[in-house]
Amino acid sequence: MKTKLQTYQNLECNRLKGFIDLSSADGSVKPCCLIKDWKSNIYTGVDTSEWSNPVKEGCWPCLDNEKNGHESMRQTAIKDGMHIALDFTCNFMCRICRPALSSKWDSVEEEWTRFDKDHYYRDPNRKQFALQQERLLNLLDLTELKEVSFVGGEPFFSRRLLPFLKRLPKTAKISFNTNASIFPQDEVLKEIEKFDDVKVDVSIDAVGELAECIRFGTKWDEVDSIIQRHISYWETYIYSTISVLNVNRMQEVWDYAGGDEYHGGRARMNPLINPNFLRLEQIPLEQRIHWGIKELQGNGDFNNIISSETYVKYEHEKIIDFLTTCDKHQGIFFQDVNPEIWELLWTLKYQRPQKDTLPTRWQN
Repeated sequence: MKTKLQTYQNLECNRLKGFIDLSSADGSVKPCCLIKDWKSNIYTGVDTSEWSNPVKEGCWPCLDNEKNGHESMRQTAIKDGMHIALDFTCNFMCRICRPALSSKWDSVEEEWTRFDKDHYYRDPNRKQFALQQERLLNLLDLTELKEVSFVGGEPFFSRRLLPFLKRLPKTAKISFNTNASIFPQDEVLKEIEKFDDVKVDVSIDAVGELAECIRFGTKWDEVDSIIQRHISYWETYIYSTISVLNVNRMQEVWDYAGGDEYHGGRARMNPLINPNFLRLEQIPLEQRIHWGIKELQGNGDFNNIISSETYVKYEHEKIIDFLTTCDKHQGIFFQDVNPEIWELLWTLKYQRPQKDTLPTRWQN
């Protein structure tokens, strides 16, 4: 029987063959955002020894995606690629995000770490991030890059975006993950249009009022208008993260996106991994199996995500506390926009233990 580490070591992954990830708020410089316990950092320097044997804990999300019939980052990555956050300036306070990745989150005074100290942390080096990252970028040869994906914060808000785009080879494929609150300004737009291949993933976890709650800062009519503008310019997808907040409403997103990319539409979906208390598996499977997308059935579709059997520790009381705290700061009440989940959480809080038993297949 293979151990977990042996499984990781046998993985063929182009992210371990020259890919560089500069998207972490802590300044990590590593092959993939999923890898943990990494020493190389824009603040302390690159430890070349760990790059010679880079496989670490953290590859299980790719393995889970593949098991469920979906493409993973391992399968789609190319070796001469880069995943980068130029900064973490953002006008949204998405409930599944965190202070380290959003300046809007960081501006709200609350002891968020009581919910999850490893997720809702503030990075003490944020003011130095751009300067230190720029020093590293000046040491790299960017001319051989074949693919660059931009995240944030909100990448179209970054003042560093235009000068960085000018440094990239125009033969590179570029992609953006955006909240669709802003369309790139004319000067940035002209630079983007010089690239041969441009894709945009719009982060939309719901439509209408629920979208405005989950990704606080969203004004749905404005976002919808900007999404349509993105669609008119380049290849655009609706990228949704399925969590306890929206697992019962993915049909609405599917319909808005016109189906998934394999059925003529634009929907892309993935499960939330962290924090644990917001994972979709906080809702028992017997409830979730009724929320599948009606057009899909069998293996290899988003219903495999919704019907996940992955074990999580139940934390229903914490979810309610977190949502109530967000409601207080944001002035949007989750119970008003997704009463089905809200009522179910209260039922689960009193009827189910906070530490669930393992499914039979996890025992022994």
